[in-house]
Amino acid sequence: MIIASYLLGAFAFIGGIGLTVSSGWLITMAAQHPPILTLSVAIVGVRFFGISRSAARYAERVISHNSVFNRLTSLRVLLYKRIEESSIKFIREFSSSSAVKTLVDDVERAQEYQLRVVLPRVAAYIALFFGSLVGVWVNSKALYVVVPALVLTLIIIPRLIIFFCEIFALRIEELENEYTNAIEVSTYGVTEAQIYGYLGEFQKGSVELINSISRTEQKLHKKSLFLNYLTSLTIGASLISFVYMAYRLREIQNIPAVQVAMLIFLPLVLFEAVTSWYTNLFSAGKLISSAKSVSKLASSTDNSKKGTIQLTEINELEATSLQVSWANEFMQPVSFKVKRGELCVIRGRSGSGKSTLAMGLLGLLPHRGLLVSNGIELADIADLSGLMAGTVQRSHIFNTTVRENLRIANPDVTDEQMLFILTLVELAQLIDELPEGLDTLIGDYGRTLSGGEAKRLSVARALLSNADVIILDEPTEHLDSDLAHRIETAVKNFLANRILIVITHSGWVQSDTTVIMKGLSPADS
Repeated sequence: MIIASYLLGAFAFIGGIGLTVSSGWLITMAAQHPPILTLSVAIVGVRFFGISRSAARYAERVISHNSVFNRLTSLRVLLYKRIEESSIKFIREFSSSSAVKTLVDDVERAQEYQLRVVLPRVAAYIALFFGSLVGVWVNSKALYVVVPALVLTLIIIPRLIIFFCEIFALRIEELENEYTNAIEVSTYGVTEAQIYGYLGEFQKGSVELINSISRTEQKLHKKSLFLNYLTSLTIGASLISFVYMAYRLREIQNIPAVQVAMLIFLPLVLFEAVTSWYTNLFSAGKLISSAKSVSKLASSTDNSKKGTIQLTEINELEATSLQVSWANEFMQPVSFKVKRGELCVIRGRSGSGKSTLAMGLLGLLPHRGLLVSNGIELADIADLSGLMAGTVQRSHIFNTTVRENLRIANPDVTDEQMLFILTLVELAQLIDELPEGLDTLIGDYGRTLSGGEAKRLSVARALLSNADVIILDEPTEHLDSDLAHRIETAVKNFLANRILIVITHSGWVQSDTTVIMKGLSPADS
């Protein structure tokens, strides 16, 4: 379908060339009183090119948009599958932009690039080739002007435009990403900054990024103006050259008036395809970078090993010289052994790798060393998510109801089971006070909940899982000591027949195994 779009787009431009040239021929020949049949043929030609041009343009728009939307859907599905099959480490490192941005923004921009840049460019190539043949048919000396003009407008200037626009667009996008991150980070401390009077200093970095974005956009604007001027100069020089050529040929060779008219009319439409294409080309920097980002994600490979061994239960978990990392290693190897019915507590200072270790235990990050269950390496197990579950340091509360947030861990869970677990983490009273109970929407990112309530809700979600191993990262964070102690006791009793691993700074003193995390020294790293 996309090839049909190329041909129809080209034919729309060719129709314009045919319409203008045939109109020029008709106007010139009419003054010489030719036979009526000759004029009738010319009139039919004018009508044909006029109607076919509009019809081709309409058909090209319908087919190209349908093709692009179908491709958009297929590509997005492909990328979702690609990301779903990949590890968290791979997605995080795949590019400076997030995979979410690639799925939402870049995929659409990549298809817009196909629609706004690639399609009119191919159509322009075809139309200009046909226009050149018409020029040769009118007078072979037209090549002296057509060839240099086409080399400039189809090859040299477009490459300059793409080169500069892409450089500036990438820089603007990097600055915009930095600005977004700066805003996200600043929101965590904006209240304290205002209270203690250093809000201006706190926002200084964001202001500098805004100014950098503005300066880069101004540079891009100036460069675009220069290249636009160069394009207009090339087209204008070509028009003047055609007029001068027609004048000289008329004076020296006494060419027919109809050739003079056609040589003058031809360049007026010959560059219509160029001007139509260039309009989008000047703003194609982000579109091109998005197309490359999508292509990179679609073609990249994740070398993470996929498990194939089926395991029905985990009765024992043993780690030997275990190290988990995103990229550079920063945690010292740890070793521990925990059996069903036991509690393993992992402690350590901030930055020692506790949360990273939790993600490694859950199979979300690759590891070095040994991590085995029942004598089988965890990386070799096919469906680890059915055997191990838990919370991470910043568990996500989805913008939906309490019930749906809890059902993520176990789609078959009943309301009675939910209420039992909510009572266990002392959230039942809160649910009773909500306007619609379990069916209450708890807001974007769970913002209707306090930090402690959101944490307990994520713990409740993990407890509803049927997994043999439950890993809780700071489950009693933000809670007062009495409430924290009550929840510790309730969770331990509830998981008495499973393996419980808790990552914490405080509490949970009655453990069967304790692991102390330490970061690598500068010499080790």
